[in-house]
Amino acid sequence: MAEHGAGLPTFAVHYVMAGGLDIEIRQEEAFSIIEETPEMETAVMRLRDLIGVDHLVYHSSRLGVSPSVDPYIQLTYPASWIKRYLERGYVDIDPVLREGFLRALPFDWSEVKVESPEEVELLMDAIAHGVGPNGLSIPLRSKQGHRGLLSLTHSGEREAWDRFREANLAALIEIGNRLHRRVIADVFGESHLHLTERELECLHWVSLGKDAGDIAAILSISPHTARDYLKSARHKLDCVTSAQAVTKAVKLGLLIP
Repeated sequence: MAEHGAGLPTFAVHYVMAGGLDIEIRQEEAFSIIEETPEMETAVMRLRDLIGVDHLVYHSSRLGVSPSVDPYIQLTYPASWIKRYLERGYVDIDPVLREGFLRALPFDWSEVKVESPEEVELLMDAIAHGVGPNGLSIPLRSKQGHRGLLSLTHSGEREAWDRFREANLAALIEIGNRLHRRVIADVFGESHLHLTERELECLHWVSLGKDAGDIAAILSISPHTARDYLKSARHKLDCVTSAQAVTKAVKLGLLIP
């Protein structure tokens, strides 16, 4: 790994009273943990302890926008909650996870709209297992399209949590992005299957039964250009037909059916 911190600004030191302890976020130390700890599981636990929260979760999707497609997850939740979460199928109704893969900006969990009794049950169940009630999620996205989400939780006083979040948000965003870049390099690899916005748009309309002529009219491009976009998408996805390309793109999470 390269030397950390080269050319990076030094953020001011911030403190917060959380759980009876003075917590200092030391950004440069966090970078060292991310870059120099061999095992990602250990790195995430060390980051949790450095930041001073109860739990830290990193969740990413290898290729797409769906958190459940080819996921990569590192977390510090208790085993009892992980088991409960999987048994109850909470991944399909988790409002924090849903919002995290739709939003572009960090959000406090108090901002998330709980829309169903099932979501209320999930959140109450989480608190019963020591997760929350305070939480912050930071959406992450690379230039190649890898999406991720860094979430932190704490059970302390709300006032202390608000001070912590407001004082340290900028540093936490930098830490999240640094962690995301390591996962992309070490877990996903530097190369990335990338379809352009136009290629994805064309595949989307194919999935709705449109042909090249229809797509050209919808997107205000020529039929020849539409066919070129579809050909390029098929080539990148290693598919013979556009229908096969749509199926593969959906499976990889590049298209939402």
